[in-house]
Amino acid sequence: QMNKCGTQAPVWLSLKSESLPAPGESKWLTGCATWQVFFGGHKDCCLFRIPISVRNCGEFLVYLLQPTQGCMGYCAEVHTSVTLQAKRCSPEDADRVENKLAAVQDKLTSLALQPVITPELVQGRVHLKCTYSLPPSKLPLQYRVVWSHLSTPGKKEQIQQDAKLYDFSSRKAIAYAVYLLQVFCTVTAFTRDSLEQQSLPEESKGFYAGIKFLPESLQIAEDGKEHVLTVLSTIPIACPGHNDSCKITLQLSTEDLDRQSLAAPDVALSACQVELLRAPCAGGSCAAATVTVTAVTDLAGDGDRASRIRAEPLPRGDLLWRAYTPTDVKVTVRDLPTGNCYSFTDPHIITFDGWRYDNYKIGTFLLCRSVSRAFEVHVRQWDCGGRRSPTACNCGVAAR
Repeated sequence: QMNKCGTQAPVWLSLKSESLPAPGESKWLTGCATWQVFFGGHKDCCLFRIPISVRNCGEFLVYLLQPTQGCMGYCAEVHTSVTLQAKRCSPEDADRVENKLAAVQDKLTSLALQPVITPELVQGRVHLKCTYSLPPSKLPLQYRVVWSHLSTPGKKEQIQQDAKLYDFSSRKAIAYAVYLLQVFCTVTAFTRDSLEQQSLPEESKGFYAGIKFLPESLQIAEDGKEHVLTVLSTIPIACPGHNDSCKITLQLSTEDLDRQSLAAPDVALSACQVELLRAPCAGGSCAAATVTVTAVTDLAGDGDRASRIRAEPLPRGDLLWRAYTPTDVKVTVRDLPTGNCYSFTDPHIITFDGWRYDNYKIGTFLLCRSVSRAFEVHVRQWDCGGRRSPTACNCGVAAR
């Protein structure tokens, strides 16, 4: 029941499909947290699962409890029907068992499981699969798989245990979706006879589950060159309905990171939306799209500026992506020196490349023109030196 033992989400030990360990043995059992997903919705007595190690010491039980999250807390009740009996063995039997267990432990310690996480689509639902090597051993081995993720930088939090597949489309995964980025699976091998004889836990490399940009940051210059930015999903795109296409539409936007600046962002994108269409997963990508990024040539010496590019899934389609926001891309734009040309007094003219000459003629002249965009400057000169000196002066300027 909810709100029991002084906590909103009590954690209790489910023994429906499991049993307590025999005297002198230990077992991994499942602790269940009761929770009501939505107000007025269905109550799930085992929505969150927490692994609990239980050792039977004969006259009492020892529990190894994992840290809980949020409002969850452990409940303890005394049941007089549970009887514990200690089992005694002779010294000769104990030595024989100890030597056998030591030999088994040496074999388990040398195992190389090498777990790897791969995404896959199972009956329209996104799953992460933990694959590991099966060593050529004659021992009756079993394997325990524990899933975890980085809840905060440097802190891992356990999600699920004893499952090769992690259902990324479940309600629990959606609740984690805001920060469920780096996912890990840890595999431990143990013998069926004794849980105490087990291999060293082997953890997989972190698997980034979600949408990301490549490269993760850009450093570009105001030189007009285009830079390709790839947006990809590392997990398959599920089809939310029969009439919907298997895609995710991302709205792209740019923002200047200098809050004191009122100028527009220093970067321009080739598109404001991109679509991630479902494709076979290969090379860490299950769907990808590209967009080009260009630094805006603003003809101003405003120094280096930083902007960010954001992507936001449009509010339709799969529920998994509605509350998800990919990590931003930081773009640093290096300011380049701006060229100058002059027309002054008689007028004397200095060109962009430093040449100097005089123009004493009267009329309208083209001072400069861009060959790549619609930009040019005209100047108008008239006689201002009289009869004695053939001197002209600038009297007007027009630019576009």
